[in-house]
Amino acid sequence: MKFFNYLLGLGISFLIIFSGCGKEMTIPVYFQIDSVDFTADYVAFGTASHKITDVWVTVNGTSVGVYELPAKFPVLASGQSKIQISPGIMLDGLTAKRPSYPMYTTYITSENLKVDTVYQFYPSFTYADYVKVAFIEDFEDAGMKFTAKENSPSLKKTGETNEIFYYPGEINNYSGKISIADTGASFFEITSNDAFSFKNTNTRYCFLELNYKMQIPKNDTLIVEVGLYVNNITGTKVQFPLIKIRQSEVWKKIYINVTETINSQSATMKDFTFYIKGTTRKGVTASCLFDNIKLLYVPL
Repeated sequence: MKFFNYLLGLGISFLIIFSGCGKEMTIPVYFQIDSVDFTADYVAFGTASHKITDVWVTVNGTSVGVYELPAKFPVLASGQSKIQISPGIMLDGLTAKRPSYPMYTTYITSENLKVDTVYQFYPSFTYADYVKVAFIEDFEDAGMKFTAKENSPSLKKTGETNEIFYYPGEINNYSGKISIADTGASFFEITSNDAFSFKNTNTRYCFLELNYKMQIPKNDTLIVEVGLYVNNITGTKVQFPLIKIRQSEVWKKIYINVTETINSQSATMKDFTFYIKGTTRKGVTASCLFDNIKLLYVPL
């Protein structure tokens, strides 16, 4: 049984919600959540690919903890109860940053809880109604929504079976690929064609989501960075790195926090673009594959 509680450094969190007394106070029920489901309207939001790692659980409005999946944990509660389960993620790909993801819905159900009983839950999530899409690049349409920096290799489409991203139930014909050749530049950098004017005066949350994998020779490294170019009202442009993506030779999903940067820069910012860049040592041939790049926001 694996579980975590990240709230204020607490360990196991027990909830005491009961109408009886005496012995029932010490006999818990057990919640079991082995996995979760996620669906998405492909036309509106693109892929349903997700990386939900945790669940945040509340009973009758009181938190009972945050648990890594799969989870089975005791809860001191009885009687008719409202149960809320919210999806948790590794923000910026970091195990130490595991918030409830505000772009996804909360699963809500009710149970008449009886002590010493195991209750299994099968939560299903989707994008919340208030979430808006500013940008999606899934490489299925004509054209490209990124521009390569001068002297950088270009982002191209690939339809190779061993290179395209696949998610069950979805049709995907292409992914994006950018390659560093051993005879060319030792870097790549691509920037979104569109600029976005999200600020703390009009935006509550803003996140980047993307799927990626890398093709790198053994014992070599490819350092991939994601960040923003902030265009200020004074006419200057400032680079703000957000994260460095961990190397992976298999497809991974990552969620990147954009909210904090746009909040800190709102006073002087006109708009921003976002970039992805990679560097390796000279003479190395390496590739980076991307798909389902999304910029999502929640307006105020």
